[in-house]
Amino acid sequence: ARRGPSTTTGAMQLHRRAAATLLAWLGAVLLVPARVDAVQFVMGGDSGDGTTAVSTCFVVEEPEDTEFMIDYEFPGASKTAGAEVTLTDSDDDKLLKVVTVNEKRGQITFTTRSELKHLLCVAPVGHTSGKPMVFSLQPALGHPDSYYEELAEKEHMDRLQLEVVRLNDQLAQILSEVDYMKVREVEFHESTEAMDRNAKWWPIIQICILLFTGVMQVKHLKKFFQDKKLV
Repeated sequence: ARRGPSTTTGAMQLHRRAAATLLAWLGAVLLVPARVDAVQFVMGGDSGDGTTAVSTCFVVEEPEDTEFMIDYEFPGASKTAGAEVTLTDSDDDKLLKVVTVNEKRGQITFTTRSELKHLLCVAPVGHTSGKPMVFSLQPALGHPDSYYEELAEKEHMDRLQLEVVRLNDQLAQILSEVDYMKVREVEFHESTEAMDRNAKWWPIIQICILLFTGVMQVKHLKKFFQDKKLV
């Protein structure tokens, strides 16, 4: 018996929903390693000399042109008291982005500009009255959800197409991380070999120093005994 149009359409919709569900689960699995636990710290307050405490900084090591998000919570934020979040490239100490936070929670997007280390710093600004303030942040790699929402609206994508684009971006991010780790591994290997070559000369230098010290001591003792006419 032949299947009617309604049966074929229903099967296609069922397969499409199953594929969308599978892609969504795969996206969730791939997204887990890209997000780390939240970091909470206390900033501000007065240091021992009466001046304002320095900013709190974290080292970011990611490949070049890597976009990452910072989900933050700042309970002490107000119109007069806030925090300044900065990203600096250690290559030339270039300040890449400065964001002033005056909301209790939100999201900030940054992009690395080189494969070297970056410094992510948070410092209190405004009228904090010298009191310590709690700030928590949770970094995550990739584009924010708003990026994909705007992309879907602009390109008229359905859920399946959007999940495919999201998975492609996550796959590209994973491949970029792998290439970055390979480069770091080569640098570490070269550094280890250089240390090994230098370490080979260290025992030889020690032996030469010991021989020179022994010869000088023998000469000094011989001269001492000859001056005292003991030999």
